[in-house]
Amino acid sequence: MTNPLNQIKIEEGLDEQPIESKSTIESVKQFAGNLKPQMPIKKTRRKNARKTYNNGHWTQKEHRLYLQFIETNKEIMMKSDMKKQEKIFKQMSLIIKTRSPSQCRSHHQKFNPF
Repeated sequence: MTNPLNQIKIEEGLDEQPIESKSTIESVKQFAGNLKPQMPIKKTRRKNARKTYNNGHWTQKEHRLYLQFIETNKEIMMKSDMKKQEKIFKQMSLIIKTRSPSQCRSHHQKFNPF
């Protein structure tokens, strides 16, 4: 009885030629011999591209900056459509450097003086 795993089916129309000939193997070896050795790659640590923001409770200084920003941009903060157009929380995070735009938006939802 023959083992079906040992049988190899040959598809019709395919020639039984070897995949690589001696000439191609020798040409690859010759090409590889002509290559210059590369210098070793130095592994360096990537600097963290993200800004580091504070977590947790806002400090009094951050909250004071928030209130000053609200006062200077009162007209924009009163209208919800203007907030999106002006990207107001992105601007706020540029003033309050220790907080992200998302954190500024969340803080505004909680402490909105209007």
